[in-house]
Amino acid sequence: MPAWGQAIGEEGVKNVAAFVRQDLAGLPLPEGTEADLAAGQQVFAQTCAVCHGQGGEGMAALGAPNLTNAAGWIYGSSLGQLQQTIRHGRNGQMPAQQQYLGEDKVHLLAAYVYSLSQKPERLAKQ
Repeated sequence: MPAWGQAIGEEGVKNVAAFVRQDLAGLPLPEGTEADLAAGQQVFAQTCAVCHGQGGEGMAALGAPNLTNAAGWIYGSSLGQLQQTIRHGRNGQMPAQQQYLGEDKVHLLAAYVYSLSQKPERLAKQ
């Protein structure tokens, strides 16, 4: 899917994301999702594991939150919010990654991080 951010603006992106979350939730994931998660896991291992730990459990001493529990994410736990955090970083703690990863890897990484906080039985149903 091509990027639509410039064409529809930030508010349009939020509206589309809200529609997908609300109206399409519970539908089966498309083919390739497992491969995408595996690719995201590889990006995570290379980019994020140093601070967040190999399994995403976090390192409090570094200010890196536990990514396996979305309740502790202070900037939100939606896929869009995760992408924003990865793209632009947060308050001097987490560096922006978009310039290093590019948009495709940002999406893969956000999907993988999102999956870390989901209960295994919920992912299995999808």
